[in-house]
Amino acid sequence: MMKQITFLLLLFCGFSTYGNDRIIIKHSKLYSENQLGINSFYFVHQTFADAFFMTDLYKQLSYDEMNDILNKVYLGLTKDDQVKVYIKQENGADARLIFSVYNDTKDGDMVVLATNFNRKTRQFDEEVDKTNSIVRWYFIRDHKLVYRKDIYSKKEERNREKENQHSLIDYYLFDDNHKNDHKVKGLIDELLLSDQSEIEKLYAHLYLGEYWLLSNELVKAESSVEALEDFFKNSKTIPKAYSLIVNMAKTEFEILKRMKNK
Repeated sequence: MMKQITFLLLLFCGFSTYGNDRIIIKHSKLYSENQLGINSFYFVHQTFADAFFMTDLYKQLSYDEMNDILNKVYLGLTKDDQVKVYIKQENGADARLIFSVYNDTKDGDMVVLATNFNRKTRQFDEEVDKTNSIVRWYFIRDHKLVYRKDIYSKKEERNREKENQHSLIDYYLFDDNHKNDHKVKGLIDELLLSDQSEIEKLYAHLYLGEYWLLSNELVKAESSVEALEDFFKNSKTIPKAYSLIVNMAKTEFEILKRMKNK
């Protein structure tokens, strides 16, 4: 599988010049709905962080721009058609993101995001670094898009149960096992009412917002994101670095709000 992805990255390097527009999105066709059967919440949740935060693109893109990119990927990506995104940079190589589907792997169909962002230098490379360029892949399971490390297993569930409670909530929210989905809200409420650390409660606020987004409750999701931000601002113990979590929660909400209200 990695050989196939590497081949994709090498092909990726051959594209150049896209005119004067800052952001170019290439697709074969935009459909009225996602052709892979993926729920928009799971699609956005998995891809926005990897496409924009792992590559630092969130620092230069507006909510509208991020929504436009992911909405076109969501409606243009099929088993046969890639979606390619090019974003001009002031210095150095342009940012390049390729979204593809790999069919019928031993673990089922999967979506691959290939980038030319070098995790070591924190820059976009002209030529892809086969070792350090960021590549992510996710499995399509029913209506979910599942990160490869979140595929359900009893062993992983037991491991999460031994960790912080928010880790188990995260697993139940984003694994491919529908049978544990009903446990999420109760675990969140329990954590919010507990005497756990403020960091744990910060995650509880985060996942409550995720839960409401998944439930298409945008008003409640917005309130939860605001509560998350207030909780962080008023905390005396949570390190400032956790502001990134708040930023990501706000970004995810703003993208999904735009996508659902289009």
